[in-house]
Amino acid sequence: MGIESKHLLDLSVEDLHKFLDSFDHVLSDCDGVIWTQDSLPRVGEFFKQMKKRGKTVNFVSNNSLRSRANYEAQFKAASIDNGFESLIIPSIAVAEYLKSVTFNKTVYCVTCTETKRVLEAHGFKCKEGPDLGPEYYGEYIQYLEDDEEIGAVVFDSDFKINLPKMYRAITYLKRPEVLFINGATDRMVPMKTGLLGLGTGVFTDLVTVEVKREPVLLGKPGRVFGEFAMKRAGITDPSRVLFIGDMIAQDVSLGKAVGFNTLLVLTNTTKEEMLSHTIRPDYYAASLGSIVPLIQ
Repeated sequence: MGIESKHLLDLSVEDLHKFLDSFDHVLSDCDGVIWTQDSLPRVGEFFKQMKKRGKTVNFVSNNSLRSRANYEAQFKAASIDNGFESLIIPSIAVAEYLKSVTFNKTVYCVTCTETKRVLEAHGFKCKEGPDLGPEYYGEYIQYLEDDEEIGAVVFDSDFKINLPKMYRAITYLKRPEVLFINGATDRMVPMKTGLLGLGTGVFTDLVTVEVKREPVLLGKPGRVFGEFAMKRAGITDPSRVLFIGDMIAQDVSLGKAVGFNTLLVLTNTTKEEMLSHTIRPDYYAASLGSIVPLIQ
């Protein structure tokens, strides 16, 4: 049985003060917490209240698909200042990780366009594709040829993934020296409020089984990603962090892996679904906007 999750709106005044005093830093997910297709009500007010109370505020997302301009527009629409400057996403984490290990070969990208662009902007040579494969399976033998130039395989939100890409990734990863890195791990992604669709994490799972190797997780819920987010935000004590998310598998699991306090908003998870999980948040609420009247 998991911990007992506390509904923030049911806390007494004394317990609410204890909750607010239990953390110094806020790390918040974006999709499903701050916005779905549009900004969710009063989210900007919530983060302003956090800063007013002396909390640092930073943002974490598994979504490397968005451009900087798109993120900036989303934060602006939510009335959040300098949101992108306080944002940690997998593409940035992957680039920083490759720098930390002095990587000097070529990256095979099974990623979205933005992740490849970020890696190239950081000076890394990348290969990708193909976007289309032949109809006859016998022709797939061409994708089983190794390329000694490849020194890392990176998966991150490639919604155009296909069998040729998976064949190539598996072939390269049979060499143990080739780095195996995964950004977004989402098996499900929010399409709109209350509607989830299949995510790209299932394809990385298939490759993981085939090559019998675990990737370095530089997206939620990977502990390395959580520690990277802390470092970027200048946080040293995970127990003084409140991590806010809308998904148990990605967000609450990340919080538990790193040692954060966790708050789940029920944008894409019902209370019944939350209670059925062995991994449970410390706190939950319908939305960030619903908390604002309590903390003003």
